Amino acid sequence: MVKTSLEQVSYAGWRKAVRLRRGDWELVAPLEIGPRILRLGPVDGPNLFYEDPAHLGKTGGDTWRIYGGHRLWTAPENEDSYAPDNQPVLLETPDAGGFELVGQPHARAGWRKTIRIRWQEDGLIAVEHRLTNPGKKPLRAVPWSLTVFPRGVTAFVPQPPRSPHPSELPKGRSFPMEDYLPNRTVALWKFTDLGDARFRFGQGLWSLQQEPGKRPFKIGFRHTAGWIGCRSGGFFFAKWIPHDPAVSYPDRDSNAELFTNGDILELESLAPDQPLPPESTVIHREWWHVSRVDFPAGDASAVLAHFAALPRPGI
Repeated sequence: MVKTSLEQVSYAGWRKAVRLRRGDWELVAPLEIGPRILRLGPVDGPNLFYEDPAHLGKTGGDTWRIYGGHRLWTAPENEDSYAPDNQPVLLETPDAGGFELVGQPHARAGWRKTIRIRWQEDGLIAVEHRLTNPGKKPLRAVPWSLTVFPRGVTAFVPQPPRSPHPSELPKGRSFPMEDYLPNRTVALWKFTDLGDARFRFGQGLWSLQQEPGKRPFKIGFRHTAGWIGCRSGGFFFAKWIPHDPAVSYPDRDSNAELFTNGDILELESLAPDQPLPPESTVIHREWWHVSRVDFPAGDASAVLAHFAALPRPGI
């Protein structure tokens, strides 16, 4: 059994933070802002997540700061999405395997955010995002989780197996009528350029490369394969996200999105698009895995083989 431990530490200019370690890996969450996870990486090694040096150690104020790391936002993107998380959080139910960060209520938007972390025995990190509406009226707010990576990384999105058009089949071979129907959707933003060389439509794998100094690019999709990932040097971050075929999602039916600009790249997932009822909580889950890898960065078959060998959550 791999040893896990939890302790309160100082981190990046904040006096209070919580550090969860499992074997040679660790994650860190500040307690003076949030809720958010600011660090994930090897002990005494690099942070796989992005950190903004100008924001580290800061607290208070009414200005939204990116800080870095992993955060819980709300969709659709509007002024409430940018509600600052500059105030202290409550550390709840801490033990050797995980903890819970409870944010302060947001007076204008009316919700309260919570992130629960549990480092499981199989090596997966279970991340539970909770958006609570303590009021008497429904809210137009959907959990939207964003994991932010620094320069030079590459994101990957697996695709369903390709099938030939029915007209390409040998004469007389039967096929289901659904082979005439689309099986993927894509959402594009006003600033998205599909001719951007950073994004590649591969047959079994789409990819998006972060390049310093480049303009913003974003793409969303109804993602059914269950996982997306990010390669950062000799490390690979995997994120499993749920998909419910019976519901719709925000941003023209996107349960997953990729964003990049000249400084960062984001892996994003969204909960179903439905009002947040009064006096209730909606839960949006992800599962993470981080590992060292040595295959070539652009080897699509190696990426797919890596994911096939990882433990899988019971989505």
